[in-house]
Amino acid sequence: MSSDPVVLKSVWQGEALTTRVGPAVVQGGYTVVMMTISVDSGERFSLGNSMFGDGLNIGTLASVKLTSLRDNVVYREVGRARVVAGYIEPGASAELFPVFGALPDGVESVELLLPTMGMALNVPVVAAGAAGFDVTAAIADAQIDESIHSGPFELNSLVVAADRSSDTEKDDASTTVNVSGDVLFATDSADLSDAADAVLASVVEQLELHPSGGELAVTGHTDDVSTDAHNQDLSERRAKAVSDRLGELTDLSAWETSVSGKGESEPRVANDSDENRQLNRRVEIVLTPADPDEGAAAVATSTGGSGDMPDPKGPAGRGPDGVDIEIDGVPARISLASVTRHEGYLIGTVTIASKQELSVPPFLMEIPHDLLFIRMWSSYATSGCTLLKGDSRHLVVDFMNSDEDSVVLAGYISGTMKADDVRSLPVVWPDTGEDTVIMDMIGEDDAFGQHLAVRLTDIPVVDG
Repeated sequence: MSSDPVVLKSVWQGEALTTRVGPAVVQGGYTVVMMTISVDSGERFSLGNSMFGDGLNIGTLASVKLTSLRDNVVYREVGRARVVAGYIEPGASAELFPVFGALPDGVESVELLLPTMGMALNVPVVAAGAAGFDVTAAIADAQIDESIHSGPFELNSLVVAADRSSDTEKDDASTTVNVSGDVLFATDSADLSDAADAVLASVVEQLELHPSGGELAVTGHTDDVSTDAHNQDLSERRAKAVSDRLGELTDLSAWETSVSGKGESEPRVANDSDENRQLNRRVEIVLTPADPDEGAAAVATSTGGSGDMPDPKGPAGRGPDGVDIEIDGVPARISLASVTRHEGYLIGTVTIASKQELSVPPFLMEIPHDLLFIRMWSSYATSGCTLLKGDSRHLVVDFMNSDEDSVVLAGYISGTMKADDVRSLPVVWPDTGEDTVIMDMIGEDDAFGQHLAVRLTDIPVVDG
């Protein structure tokens, strides 16, 4: 395998940059990655305080993420005391060294997500003697914050029905399907509706991917309307109704099934609005297969939604060509030239370009709040970039860090874009199994501000 760095081209504050990423080196319980940034124009360039920070840690490398997608894990950067600032002089370059937890033995390559540039794939991991830089000095200069747990953290993928009747989350050990109680049942009823079988089809599909069976847990949940005792009883009856129907729709003899109700005791979100109460009325179905590898290569085809692809909420056009949009009344253009299939994921770089200076609203790229509240992702992240496959939305891959915050594996956009600026926003999705994909942003402005609505179609998938 080559030890050459991976080259990323990007634009920041109107200046074209070349960033060389790699190699990575494991030493002394840490992994260090070399990044070399140069300015294509040869002009003097100021390293921006928000190029790599995360909103709370301005002027740091906090938003740079190290991943091993082959192993489905991500690492956080731990050198928060060091300041990323200063100038790149004409003809010179800046060297930055983000530091992460140690990779396990045997990892030959990794990926590095740079939130305003893209994602470098196949970054080589080499021995310290072949690094080409002083590894010991790079770790010392990072002034590592020992309170930060770097990981590894397991990556999660979430697929939701376009009509929001269900969502499916997968990790290495289990699959969790949350089905809307409002779709399965009438108000205050445990009798399954006519629409129930269509919604439960996604669960049946997941079960049939694992002929060896395993453990199946069906749990009912309610909102906080009515008494605790009433809600507990209703949740138990609803869970039993779903479990019984699954047993009629497919063979559960290989599954050890448990059925329970939690009433209002375990809400997904606070019961402080009608929309949130609707999220809390659900039946949760957790499949823990005896042999997870049986379904590892399968791509789900159903989320139990209506079956119809929803109409776009904003302008639509081919991703490689780009689509004209407006940001606070200023014309801009968004595009996605292609996505790369790599280690079971799809990786793309969404670009937003503007000929005029504009101020980017903090919630511009955010997913609507009824979906955001499932995860509570950061406002500035590109969580609204979903891949639409039929009636299913594949959401941005995320992970839960040691602070129990859910973090998307994606870039972010905020602040001011100068005239002729281009923002490069990396995004990682679960693999949809297609040769071309559709990226859809739902929009749906709310009290927090403007959310971008746009659909990019005919985006080719290339092999990484």
